[in-house]
Amino acid sequence: MKEVLGKIRIKNRYIDNVVSFFRWFRRNRRIQVIFLILVFALPVFLLIYGIVIPLKHSQPSPSSSVNNLIPIDTASNRTPGLNDDQLEAVKRITQKENEKAFQQSRLSLVRKDSIYMILNIPDSMLQLEIKGVTVKRARLIHIDISNRFSLISHENLLPWISEPFTLERDLATIPKSPIVVKQAPKDTIEAAQMSTKPPLPDSTNVFFTFYFDRNLVLDVEQDDPLSKGYTDKVRTYRNMKRKESRRSVFNLLRNPRQTDQPLLIKLSISEVEARAIYRAAPINTRLVLKL
Repeated sequence: MKEVLGKIRIKNRYIDNVVSFFRWFRRNRRIQVIFLILVFALPVFLLIYGIVIPLKHSQPSPSSSVNNLIPIDTASNRTPGLNDDQLEAVKRITQKENEKAFQQSRLSLVRKDSIYMILNIPDSMLQLEIKGVTVKRARLIHIDISNRFSLISHENLLPWISEPFTLERDLATIPKSPIVVKQAPKDTIEAAQMSTKPPLPDSTNVFFTFYFDRNLVLDVEQDDPLSKGYTDKVRTYRNMKRKESRRSVFNLLRNPRQTDQPLLIKLSISEVEARAIYRAAPINTRLVLKL
């Protein structure tokens, strides 16, 4: 009984302290003004320091070899002071330069004997090719491109896409090469009794992220609903992505002028095609990007 009464007294004391604080806060106008200033100033500070300044200094870092191969046009599709006809002409020039950069990048991989990826944003297509021949084509159901792309000038973006990207690492919910473990039979009789049916396909939901050089990140997920009973790996995958995102935010807050910020492209495709593309792409595959 004494223990219960003691807990009630502590609870009442806590409530009295809270009520006293709010009474004191309501009477003190200066504290109210300081509190309001802090409430509005903190989001503005985080917005400017964590988003505006980093985006202002965010530019792809093309290699010197690309700059030597591709002439950079100083015209920008955001050039002010142009009439409609001039803007249309600049737009056509920009599209032709992007198409030229895309074809040159694609041509550089035709001579190789490895499978490479083609991400065609205007046509909503992700495909695998080898020596210029398409071996797999997947229709993109949804595309989400980072807003940082729109803040990069054409003369900086052009050399960045004029060379194939190289895959450095990946993160996925499914294994790259599935392994089926079977117990060896003791004799021919046991071997004859063993099932000859092929193993069932992996039912794990397909989510994966490709991390390419030059800060390009390709995030792919299945558009199909998640299969029940196979969500543990998806939960682990998303937790790892959230931790990665938090680290990226903290790095921005520590150094808002850094230029090596990831440029993210998110894609949604069917589960079957996502699984096929992830497992067919080589470990160090190359990617040609068309914007």
